[in-house]
Amino acid sequence: MEQLTPSGTAGVAVVRVPPAQRRAALAALQTRDGAPFASAGVAPRAILHLRGMAIDDVLVVDRGAAGLELHLHGSPAVLAAVQREFGLAPAAPRTPAELLLREALSDAQLDLALEQREFDFAAEVQALASHGPAPCARLRSSALVRSRTAMAMVQPQRVVFIGCQNAGKSTLFNRLLARERALTGPLPGLTRDPVHEVTTLSGYPYELVDTAGEGATPAAVDAAAVEAGRGLRSQALVVLVVAAHRQPTAIDAALRDGSDVLVASQADLGRAEWPSPWRPDVVVSALTEPQSSLRHAIGELLRQHRCLPLAGPVGGFAALDRTQLELLLGTG
Repeated sequence: MEQLTPSGTAGVAVVRVPPAQRRAALAALQTRDGAPFASAGVAPRAILHLRGMAIDDVLVVDRGAAGLELHLHGSPAVLAAVQREFGLAPAAPRTPAELLLREALSDAQLDLALEQREFDFAAEVQALASHGPAPCARLRSSALVRSRTAMAMVQPQRVVFIGCQNAGKSTLFNRLLARERALTGPLPGLTRDPVHEVTTLSGYPYELVDTAGEGATPAAVDAAAVEAGRGLRSQALVVLVVAAHRQPTAIDAALRDGSDVLVASQADLGRAEWPSPWRPDVVVSALTEPQSSLRHAIGELLRQHRCLPLAGPVGGFAALDRTQLELLLGTG
């Protein structure tokens, strides 16, 4: 048997009974008045009996050729009893949509997974090929547009925070994650090795990377830390963080050439008059701004920079991984 719901204590656990175990599972079920339970029928509730003991009150869902589903209470004792009697393993996701459904970090990802689970991707792609060349090309183009959004909602985009020492990168990084993941403080050089963490902002997943601040590097270990951060910028969105209450420095100017967006941080300490070419994309105070507002501001900044729509269902079948994308590109 396979457990469809995540492991751990829960109110409900859903177990898939494959056709090979259907007969044994039905033999362990009784109606509420003690009669043998033949099938789900009109009254799908049953009592699960194992080794002469009533274990649980369950809901039985007949999935036909796919087997049965048992909706149990999710207590460890119930699941342990099922494991001893029938064997029980976490269900392996069979499609990218099922994998996303299991690993979703945001409501938008969950909504996308539920939408895409309803499509047979291979069948949808095959159906495209049954149209004439012009309709096939048009329909495939629409599917590719949807797939760009869908894949952006599945695969975390790396975002590297760069800037001078004490610009507020680590504080911003921690606040976006809602926990103290990186060291912060008034002393320069607290961040050495790059710190990676995955989160979602405005529904899209990101691998945020906090890197060592640029500036004086008297020790070899500091120079190595800066170089390690620089090596992560390839194919990443690079966010330059500059303290709003200070004038941009020559180091900031050098970093700006390789950055995608400019964040003015530490706005709670005041705003310096920046030269006219220095126009921040967003001004934030990671210490005083409500966390939800901060996450929304940075998430929307990144989403708009990437020219992505609002996160959520995409309105039709779409590729969720590279394999599906290559199948779609090979159509026609």
